Amino acid sequence: MGCFYSKNSEEDVVYDMTPIRHLPVIFVNGVPGAGNQTVAQTISTITGYTMIRPGDLVRAEAAKDTARGRLIADKMQAQEDVPEQLTVDLIKESMLMQHEAKGFILVGFPKNPRMSSIFNRQVKWPEKIVALEVDNEVAATRLQTKLSELGRPESEINAARRIVKEAAHKVKNVHKRFGGHVVTLDSSGNPKALATTLKEILSDTIEKSQMRAESPEPRPPTAVSAPAVAQLSMAAPLTSEPGPIEAADGAN
Repeated sequence: MGCFYSKNSEEDVVYDMTPIRHLPVIFVNGVPGAGNQTVAQTISTITGYTMIRPGDLVRAEAAKDTARGRLIADKMQAQEDVPEQLTVDLIKESMLMQHEAKGFILVGFPKNPRMSSIFNRQVKWPEKIVALEVDNEVAATRLQTKLSELGRPESEINAARRIVKEAAHKVKNVHKRFGGHVVTLDSSGNPKALATTLKEILSDTIEKSQMRAESPEPRPPTAVSAPAVAQLSMAAPLTSEPGPIEAADGAN
């Protein structure tokens, strides 16, 4: 029936994803400092798809005085893991509120195979995973520069190499999972070269999207909003995404 469930400690939250399931989804996936944001913005310009930055959603939720917001804020303050299911729920809610979009680009997502499994099961499989390839040292230097510009603590700036190294292992495992859906991109090139390459590797996805727009299939009613979220328990969180990498996500 198109209904999926997000498991909370108090009750199930129902997400009806049918209003957006026909829309294409592209993951832009690379380590912090690989240029996730730059590449995603280029893809958005080419395709007209809407960008969603999970890291921004998590940080925005942490600023809210709700059970979920306080849980996230506490985790981030303690540099602990934010539950993966919670991150996917925030993405689902954002997608449902933008059901008139042409498609979606998830920036720096997923962080690990577990997160991709949750998204694939509860939302859909992506049409493409754009895997960013960049030397770890280059990525770490970029990350250090950005964190410094953002005024982040010295300890976080000094941890850039460790953050990139840990993320590289998880990202590689994510790419293995998707097989033929993955296209690799050297993200160290200049913007013009990136745009040209992206047009080529996304040509089939763009063509399919245009065909859907010209011959639209009957769609379900779109008057569907994201559900209210039940009270979250502060104990026994689900498996999670890395806290330090989440903190650095805004640097891409």
